[in-house]
Amino acid sequence: MTENNYDKPTKNWLTTLVLCWFLGFLGVHRIYAGKLTSGFYMAYGTIFSVCALIFNVYLGAACFTLMSVWVLTDFFAIATKKFRDCYGRDIVSDNLDK
Repeated sequence: MTENNYDKPTKNWLTTLVLCWFLGFLGVHRIYAGKLTSGFYMAYGTIFSVCALIFNVYLGAACFTLMSVWVLTDFFAIATKKFRDCYGRDIVSDNLDK
């Protein structure tokens, strides 16, 4: 019999957590989890926030606050092992068995 690996997470929990901590505003943790679209939206949102800060402090601060909430929400979801990859599988394992 063959083992079903479709339900097995393919991403490392600790790697996802560290990526979110250090590169969360660029969406790298989401791209790592396979969530490409939302990862690129995070990167674009951060770039827009920085540009908006240069031209309009209030708009930039508001955008940066929204991005901060998104990153913190992701960080706490990862830390509590409730974050899912692009296939809907929980990223909960520290080590990958291959």
